[in-house]
Amino acid sequence: MRVAIIIPRLEELGPVKVIQTLINYLCKTEELQIKIFYLDKTIDDQIKMMVPVERLDRKHFCFEDYDIIHTNGIRPDLFAFINRKKIRYHISTIHNFVFEDLSFTYNKLISWMFGNLWLVLWRRADKLVCVSNVMKDYYSKWFPVSKLEVIHNGITGTENLSMYESDIINEIENFHLKGFKVIGAAGILTKRKGIDHVLNFLAKEKEFALLIFGTGKELDTLQRLAKRLDISDRCMFCGFKSNAVKYFKYFDFIIVPSRSEGFCLTLVEAVQQKVPVICSDIDVFRELFNSDEVTFYRVNDTNSLSEAMKVSMERGNDKIELAYTRYLNNYTDQLMAKKYYELYMSA
Repeated sequence: MRVAIIIPRLEELGPVKVIQTLINYLCKTEELQIKIFYLDKTIDDQIKMMVPVERLDRKHFCFEDYDIIHTNGIRPDLFAFINRKKIRYHISTIHNFVFEDLSFTYNKLISWMFGNLWLVLWRRADKLVCVSNVMKDYYSKWFPVSKLEVIHNGITGTENLSMYESDIINEIENFHLKGFKVIGAAGILTKRKGIDHVLNFLAKEKEFALLIFGTGKELDTLQRLAKRLDISDRCMFCGFKSNAVKYFKYFDFIIVPSRSEGFCLTLVEAVQQKVPVICSDIDVFRELFNSDEVTFYRVNDTNSLSEAMKVSMERGNDKIELAYTRYLNNYTDQLMAKKYYELYMSA
């Protein structure tokens, strides 16, 4: 079975990390021959694909060489839509709740325009992979259930992660020496990720310090908010760090304050590292874990977050093993790869 996987760029973004994890497991399978195609010139050296990788030539792509075209992202989906008659079987993985994501990232007008465009592009696909059951229910308003497949994202082990930056480790240790409980957060800095809410919590609760991994269009706004709230001495913006998960074990807690998510690799990575997790009470997170495994709080409710933090301080360590067992049973690279393998072969 010959599969072409098309992604927007070779960059350490959530959907690309998922594809990297997937193909680096499936490349061991003799029944599949996989090749990765990307659109943008920019290449991140941290992305290591164990299959052939090539920039997509839109004008001279050999569709007849592939049994399946598997796209990820609006531009790859557009390429498949335009060339649908040349494609034997088209699979697209949906990584987000399209209208919510675009609204948080841009505005409501862009969300309406491009959200509806994206729905049109997906209509001609043979299968749409949703990364959660909540997402499947969401898209069943527009597509027949027979077209929708649920495959949870999976992550690989982190035994070989190294190359720590000493200034970050030192900062965590210094906060601990000053008596602070240290919270970690990671992700692209957009309004959807809810980091602003954590900064407001930090202004209220003086016993905590916060380190944030990531960059994005909200970085300057968040830095100004931290300064205005007078918490800059307890709040460190670390910027983008490749494999930020390698720092998670040094934190007392990981917080995942998203207002909307299609899945959330950071949540699963934190559980994998056996760190107590506090996360927003949204449907997707409730699907992935329950309250015996992580601690939930109401979105945009600082009092609820304060209560959740108290619960996590008292019982967070008791939840770690239950959460880790859920991860092993549902969200590993092996389980994700097995389901994609079955989907490819069924095509």
